[in-house]
Amino acid sequence: MTTSQTQTVLTILDNHLGRSTTHKNGEHSFSCPFCNHYKKKLQVNLLTQKWHCWVCNAKGQTINSLLRKSNGPSHAYPKVREIYGESGPILITKSNRTLHSLPEDFSPLYVKRNTPDYRNALYYVSKVRGLNAIDILRYQVGYCESGPYAGMIIVPSYDAEGSLNYYVGRSYYDTAIKHKNPPISKDIIGFDSQINWNQPITIVEGAFDAIAVKRNVIPLFGKKILPTLRSKILHHKVPRINLALDADAYKDSLVEIEYFLNNNIEVYYVELNAKDPNEMGYEAMISAINTARKITFFDLIQYKINI
Repeated sequence: MTTSQTQTVLTILDNHLGRSTTHKNGEHSFSCPFCNHYKKKLQVNLLTQKWHCWVCNAKGQTINSLLRKSNGPSHAYPKVREIYGESGPILITKSNRTLHSLPEDFSPLYVKRNTPDYRNALYYVSKVRGLNAIDILRYQVGYCESGPYAGMIIVPSYDAEGSLNYYVGRSYYDTAIKHKNPPISKDIIGFDSQINWNQPITIVEGAFDAIAVKRNVIPLFGKKILPTLRSKILHHKVPRINLALDADAYKDSLVEIEYFLNNNIEVYYVELNAKDPNEMGYEAMISAINTARKITFFDLIQYKINI
């Protein structure tokens, strides 16, 4: 990395975050856009790209992730990418299993193709699942015509850095195998790249449920609230959690619900009336969230007794 390139990146950050303080070995201190501390507590290394706020603990691995999370100027992203190059595939390892990328045969649905599979996949997501063009683009929904995920819709999930952390596969044909997911842990935060942790969050089971809710919603890709999500909720002191889960998932989450209540985080139970959020649709779900019932310790005891 040349001196000129370093200065270019520094100028971009200075213009976006305010003038920095220079330290040794490529380190610079900026005012943090996430906690707005009065001192320059956001440490950025222009050589390694790593950044970290010593007050609010916001952190990341690339300059572009910092720009994205802090609503930096879009024209800066290609400049930064050109200087640092591609970061390469993100590796997510669990029990000796690794997720490198989306399936090799993945094709985005927003790119039109004149094939029967494309038409059937598009019909499924639009007519059966109720997604519109904005949903498809926002969530980068795609499909596979061949390979291990042939005949399946693929819905990817990205972490706070914009890196792939999971994906789900759902058949758009009437087959015996309806679902197929990568063989890695689900202890990630679904759709993390789209979450504002300063606002109430809604927790649902599946990817299509989350897309139906649209606003600040996290899919569990299952029925349990796992440690990574619980820790991040506590770290950010999320003001309110809306649980839009079926009865079994609610039972599985009792320990986490009690933990949230003990940490002064409000939890609300969203009534689904024996349907899932994707079946209910956006308007019905927003109405259900707005009229959700706050869970008390008494409710928790009653539910445990009923079980």
